[in-house]
Amino acid sequence: MTFRLPCLDNSIDARLSVRAAPAPTAAQDDCVLTMASPWSHDDKIFLTGKKELLENDALAVATKLLDKEAWKKLPILVEQMQNVGCLCVTGCGHSFSGLPLLYTFMTSGFKCPICRFGGNAQIDIAAAPPQNFCAIVWEAMCVLSNVVRKRDMLEKNNDESLVVTQMQMARQQIRDVYQSLPWVVRFVLYKESNPGMASAPFAQITRQMKMGRAAPAAWDGIIPDMVTLTSGML
Repeated sequence: MTFRLPCLDNSIDARLSVRAAPAPTAAQDDCVLTMASPWSHDDKIFLTGKKELLENDALAVATKLLDKEAWKKLPILVEQMQNVGCLCVTGCGHSFSGLPLLYTFMTSGFKCPICRFGGNAQIDIAAAPPQNFCAIVWEAMCVLSNVVRKRDMLEKNNDESLVVTQMQMARQQIRDVYQSLPWVVRFVLYKESNPGMASAPFAQITRQMKMGRAAPAAWDGIIPDMVTLTSGML
């Protein structure tokens, strides 16, 4: 049996096929995602574990991602579902434990964990269940994946905001250092038009400078603004 995941990039071959369990005496390859037989995976335990991780996640709780009615319905869906078994990525032929593979595809993008086939195309978790695939499993995975995606996006935005704040603090610290330095410019005057190492100046003028700010540099936000030094009229 083969079904196609709803993919936002229609050019990607997002087909998966269900593989029948081999005979008990036949050799079985372990799934690289679970390090166990793809046919022995307990999908209910897997989904319950992912659900508990999110319920103990401070960011997911603080942002009220778990307050939706769909999330409250998730335990009922998990109890009603059956194990997916082993799924094979049609485009490359690699097989995995079905539900962990779907979790990877639906939260991170369609990309084979072994050969990277699929180009990380995004799965449309708002679409109807694929033909030839269990609607209950699809609904449960969409609910879980929706929360995981939103939670990861919030974390990414928070990390980016933290980086910006740290850079602003670093720039302010550099400005404070500039302002504390004793900026002095000394003008040395010679009678010769081309003074050499042995020449003696006839006058020296020392000026205390004050730091100011010029227009931001071309890399504004990455390096500190350029500084200008002023001393008034000579």
